[in-house]
Amino acid sequence: MLKKAFLIKSASLLLILFIGCSSDENNGEPEKPIDSITPTITCVSNIDETVDALSAGKQVTYTAPTGNDNLPGFEVSQIEGLASGELFPVGTTTNTYEVKDAAGNTATCSFDITVTRSEPSSSLPYFIGADPTPSDKVWSKVENLSDEFNDGVFDESKWLNTDPARWIGRAPGLFKKNTVSEADDNLKLTAYMLDAPEVVNGSTFTHAGSNIYSKEAAQVGYYTECRMKANQTFMSSTFWLINNRNDGTGCDVRVTELDIQECVGQVTGTANFAQNFDETMHSNTHSRQTDCPETPTGSAGGSSEIGAKVYSDYFVYGVWWKSATEIEFYLNGENVYTITPEADFDLPMFLRMVIETYDWNPVPSDGGMTGTEEQRTTYYDWVRTWKLE
Repeated sequence: MLKKAFLIKSASLLLILFIGCSSDENNGEPEKPIDSITPTITCVSNIDETVDALSAGKQVTYTAPTGNDNLPGFEVSQIEGLASGELFPVGTTTNTYEVKDAAGNTATCSFDITVTRSEPSSSLPYFIGADPTPSDKVWSKVENLSDEFNDGVFDESKWLNTDPARWIGRAPGLFKKNTVSEADDNLKLTAYMLDAPEVVNGSTFTHAGSNIYSKEAAQVGYYTECRMKANQTFMSSTFWLINNRNDGTGCDVRVTELDIQECVGQVTGTANFAQNFDETMHSNTHSRQTDCPETPTGSAGGSSEIGAKVYSDYFVYGVWWKSATEIEFYLNGENVYTITPEADFDLPMFLRMVIETYDWNPVPSDGGMTGTEEQRTTYYDWVRTWKLE
């Protein structure tokens, strides 16, 4: 009886194995070979395009990559970037394509399309994106408030190198003429430590800075800009406007100051407001020293992140003194904020390029002048001023 049961069980097992083998062979058809070969794909080389300052981007066409495989049935698709013929924005767009075969094997390739804006023109203000110029006006350069600094000679017909009768500097920074030079197509203001402290008007000075005045005054409606690379010290790099208080009469005997950019290369102060002064654009409007109670005094300002250290590269700082009550500020051609001053800004103001010390950013323990001459220098590539006509 046991022998018979064993035979039946063995026969059943053989039947199951036979059925399983028949199923695996797909009714007698041989198994398909496994595809382990990766497909191939090749992208075009990187593409560089240039647009003018007012363009947001450029339409770029390119040859889409084609793939290949050892077997038919592969597909190519874009998995990153923009298709050929689309508008590519200013900056770098990475385009990635993938080829995938029928077995699921994949390969990718990538290339960059970089769209760069043209350098600011010496014939027009540097605006990017929307052009704010009124449709019935054109910009005309004010030559006495403009300088390309490209002839190796400091232009004394346009600029005054320090004026001790007005301001000698804020201790411990004393303005010195020998900090100023023009070379390498730049106005160069180079700070240094004095060989010995100097006492002037009861104040002790240990460092040398710079103070450049324009001889001609800017007026309401002017647009002024500079391309500047800040120094890397605790001393400032600045571009601003201020009036001469005693030039006015009556209630115009007052001070109006318009700071376009004030920054430092090394933050040594501990105040919260100071912590980003080495990587932002800081602007202010000040109304002060008025003899008329009806004239408002006070300050109003704004700031914008640069996205890098102020000394890492040249940046374009600009201001449109649009009206007595509306002042627009520009960073690298873009309008970053608008300030309404506390009092009307309608008095003529003179351009200033100043390297000074701030009481809120004290001298570091090593004196702050251990860097190279290049690191201690603020570079002005150019200054340009425009008026509407």
